[in-house]
Amino acid sequence: MPVDRPDPADDPDEPSPSRPPDGRQLPDGPEPSDATAPLPLARANLDAVHRAHRAQVERIYAAHRDGTRNAGAAADAERDPCAEALPSLRAAWEEHQDRYPERERATPRTHTDRSWSSGETRRLTPDQNTEATKACADIHDEGERVVYPAMCQIEAADPNRQMVGLEHMLKGADRLKEKIADALRARPELTATQALSIVPDPVRFSYKYSPDRYADGVLADVERLKQIGLEEVKLKNLWSDEQYKGINSQWRRPETGLRIEVQFHTPSSLEAKELTHKAYERIRSTDTSPTERGELEAFQRRVNALLDTPPGTTEIPDFPEK
Repeated sequence: MPVDRPDPADDPDEPSPSRPPDGRQLPDGPEPSDATAPLPLARANLDAVHRAHRAQVERIYAAHRDGTRNAGAAADAERDPCAEALPSLRAAWEEHQDRYPERERATPRTHTDRSWSSGETRRLTPDQNTEATKACADIHDEGERVVYPAMCQIEAADPNRQMVGLEHMLKGADRLKEKIADALRARPELTATQALSIVPDPVRFSYKYSPDRYADGVLADVERLKQIGLEEVKLKNLWSDEQYKGINSQWRRPETGLRIEVQFHTPSSLEAKELTHKAYERIRSTDTSPTERGELEAFQRRVNALLDTPPGTTEIPDFPEK
């Protein structure tokens, strides 16, 4: 079975303890100032917090741009086991695409009666579409004006790692409606808003760490996410998987029920994820033949076999959703 990256299957493990199994204390990190100390999300002052914390992050990175960050990036490139293999891996993917051309995706449409559809099976009635449109807009507003500033606070607490992939922070409205339509097809008794609450990753963030700081960095940031008032829904350590490597987690804002996905990567695991993303999408598609699916899984294994597990990562336990 392919690994469902945004929402990996749970294992029946015990919930994560407050510290690693070997008894290590979580790293303390620098003492936060008033400008950077995490605040509960419910107290975030929207635009003012957004501007202040983004400015704080920019100041921190400006101070490190010509020194620590560039040196760290060079060191990451030297250690990255994928770097040397990237040209041949990209060539292999291009060759696969030549043999299996990209299929045209269904175009989402809002019809004259205000109903919505995407392909033959994904449909929303006019009332469902109206409700879904408002719910999607509310999620985007909450993600941009409340959650993003809080994530910038967390980023500012440790300038030696960075938040990446912000262009993917918000899942698009039509993609969310596709998820709503899928959920309603399986459970027609739900409202559009209830169906949307099942989607695990409408708002998404990723943090990237150097391999030598990865395990301690993840543990510290998990604690920071709790300190800003998020509820841990699940955490999946996928570094032992052949198809995908990294740690994925899901969180919930108790005030609104919004789900937030946070991924934790090294430079090489992030590169591997981006390189295999199209393969992952095709593996999940019902239109993909068994022959192609086997080749896609072999490609993902080839890419991820190049990655070394960061020290201490195996000690980070899963937190299964209850």
